[in-house]
Amino acid sequence: MGVGSLLSARKCHRRVLTKVATRCASVSSTTTTGGHIERPPPRFDIGARVECNVGEWALGTVVKHWYHEPGQPEENVAPYQVKLDRGGMTIFAPLDDDQCIRAAQGIDAYGKIPVTILTGFLGAGKTTLLNYILREQHGKRYAVIENEVGSVAIDEMLVDANVGKQSTMESITVLDNGCLCCSLRDDLVGAITGIIETVKKRLSEGDAAAMIDGILIETTGIADPGPVCKTFDLNPLVQRHCKIDGILTVVDAIHFLTQLKRERAKGVVNEPAQQIAFADKVLLNKVDAVERTKLDETAAAIRSINSIVPITECSIAKKPDEVPLHELLAIDAFDATRLLTQEDGSLLPKPSADDHAHGHAHHDHADGHTHSSECADPGCTDESHHHGGHGHGKSHEAHSHDEACSDPTCSDPAHNHQHHTDIGTMVLEMQGTPLDGHLFNEFLQELLRERSVDLYRYKGILAVRQKGIVVRYVLQGVHDVAEITFSSEWPAACPVKTQIVVIGRDLDRKSWEDKFSQCADMELERA
Repeated sequence: MGVGSLLSARKCHRRVLTKVATRCASVSSTTTTGGHIERPPPRFDIGARVECNVGEWALGTVVKHWYHEPGQPEENVAPYQVKLDRGGMTIFAPLDDDQCIRAAQGIDAYGKIPVTILTGFLGAGKTTLLNYILREQHGKRYAVIENEVGSVAIDEMLVDANVGKQSTMESITVLDNGCLCCSLRDDLVGAITGIIETVKKRLSEGDAAAMIDGILIETTGIADPGPVCKTFDLNPLVQRHCKIDGILTVVDAIHFLTQLKRERAKGVVNEPAQQIAFADKVLLNKVDAVERTKLDETAAAIRSINSIVPITECSIAKKPDEVPLHELLAIDAFDATRLLTQEDGSLLPKPSADDHAHGHAHHDHADGHTHSSECADPGCTDESHHHGGHGHGKSHEAHSHDEACSDPTCSDPAHNHQHHTDIGTMVLEMQGTPLDGHLFNEFLQELLRERSVDLYRYKGILAVRQKGIVVRYVLQGVHDVAEITFSSEWPAACPVKTQIVVIGRDLDRKSWEDKFSQCADMELERA
C-alpha cells in the first residue's frame, strides 16, 4: 500500500469485521463452570494459514487466539485474530466454524514463500554463498534467482563442475538437494512466477518434497533493493504466494572500508552504505584474512550506518558450513505478523546470555558486551557495565571518548566519530504517553511526502489512543511504501511506549524528533 494511515488501517479492520460478523453470527462468549473460564481448543494454531469468509474467501494468517476487540465487554472474545494477506488488515473470526474460517488448501496451505534479497559488492562472497546453498545437503530447499551482472555465473559454475543437476523445467533447474536455480535477465516477476508454477506443478504430481523453504534473489549491481520490494505488490500471483522476508548484505572485510571511504561527487549515493542501510542481516565475510583491529573498525563503520543490524562474522570460502543459514533466511523481517505476536513492544536488539558471556568482538552478537568492554546495548541499565561515563538523555549506544563512536545520533564533538557517509539510524520513542492518531498521521505523511526517497527502511510499534482506549499498531515501510496494521488493545502488562526505527540518508534528526514529540495525546496528558 502507499502512504500508511492509522485511520485507514482501523477502518479496513472494522469494515471487514462487519462483513465477518454479519455472515458468521455474533462474537463467541466464553462459558464458565464454577467461575472457571472454559474455552474449546482452537482448530488452528497461531501461524496457521487459513481462509476467512469476508463476502469472499480471503487468505490470511492466524496471529492470536481468543482475541478481545477494544470497546467490547470483557467476556466477549473471538477464537481467532487473523492478518489478511491483502492490504495488511487484521480481522477476527467470531466462530471456529468452516462457515467463518477454514484451512487453506494446496500451495496456499504452506504459507507465503519467504524471499530474501542478497546484496553486496562484487567479490564480497555472494556467489560463493549461493553455490554452497545450491551444492550442499543442508536440509533446506531454496530457489535461487541469479542476476547475470555478476562476473561469475552460478549456472556456469554448476555446469562446469557437473554439480547436482537433476532436471530442467524450461528455465528452472532442479538440483539434487531439492534447490532450484534460474537466471534473472530482465523480468524478475517472470522468474518468480516460473518458480511458483514449478512448485505448484510438482505438488500436483504428488511430490511431497516439492515445497521450497525460500527464494534468494541475488542483486549484484543493484544498490537500492526498494524497487525489487515494490515488485511484490504489482503482480497478483507473486503477491498471493510470496513475501519479502529480509535483505541480507554480504560485506568484504578486506575492502569494505576502502569502498566506503572512496570519494564521490556531491549528491552521489554511497552504495556500500546504502546496502548496509537496507540490511536486516550482515554477513561480514573473509574475517580470516584481516586483523582483529580492522574487523572491529569495519563493524563500527557498519554500526554508524545501521545501528541495529545483527552482524555475523564468517569465512564463506573456507568454512561455508559454519554460516548459520537458519538465522539468515526465513526471518520475517518484513512481516508485520511477527510483530503482531510480539508483546514486549521493542524493536531494538536484546543481549542474550551468550552476549554477556563473550562480548561482541569475536562472535555473532550485534549488541553483546562484557562488563569490561564498552556496552553497546541501547537499553542497558546495568551500572556494572561500562557506558563510557556519560549520557545523552536518551537510550543511545554508549561509548568512550577514546574509542570509535558508532552512535549515529551522537553529536558530541569530543567523541571519535568515523562517519564516512550521510546515511544513519534515527530512533523515535515516546514512553508513558500514547500518540494522537490524527497528529501522527499528519507527521508520517509529511515525512513520506518530503523524504521518502531517502527513507531506506523504517518500522515501528505504535501506541495510539482511540476513543479512550490505547491500541497497538505495527508500522513497516521501504521508501514511500508504508504498511500500518492494527493489532489489538495495548497489553495491560506492558508499559505504553511507541518506538520507531528509521534508517535513511540526510536525516534531520532534531527537526523530526521535535515534530514527533508533538504527536503526543495531550488530552490524556491533561486528564
